[in-house]
Amino acid sequence: MNQVMNRSQTPAKSETVRLIVFAIAGYRLGLPVDQILRVVNCPEELKAQSSERLELLPLGQHTLSVLNLRSHLSLNQARPTLESDFLVVAKVGAELCAIRVDAPPDLIEVEAATIRQLPAPYRQGHPLSIANQVVVLPQGKATLAIFLLDLKRVLTKLESL
Repeated sequence: MNQVMNRSQTPAKSETVRLIVFAIAGYRLGLPVDQILRVVNCPEELKAQSSERLELLPLGQHTLSVLNLRSHLSLNQARPTLESDFLVVAKVGAELCAIRVDAPPDLIEVEAATIRQLPAPYRQGHPLSIANQVVVLPQGKATLAIFLLDLKRVLTKLESL
């Protein structure tokens, strides 16, 4: 009987989710690690084409859609153009795509309970409508929001522009 009581008093391990997190246009964005294939250095020829929202890149036996989200997320405000030094290569269904990011992304682990549905106003007409969930993490007296991208939604938005 003592063993049964000890087991029931042991707290269940909380479920965690591993995310790749990166910054674009002042927003912290993320993707579940199981959607990421790799992070690579951005080829020099692609760095020179930093104004396009959707670009093509031959990589090995594949041709990737390269997503430049900076102009979409910056609300078309005049901002200095920064070079994207890295590509986060991800899988969207059977397709491969890459997201241009300025710095190496971080790998973090968060509790599943910190992942919340993005409020409706953000899912409609806001630059963050390319995200479907948000992770809210305490940072001292403030909080840090990481917006989880919905890659199918990202591709649909960029195709319609």
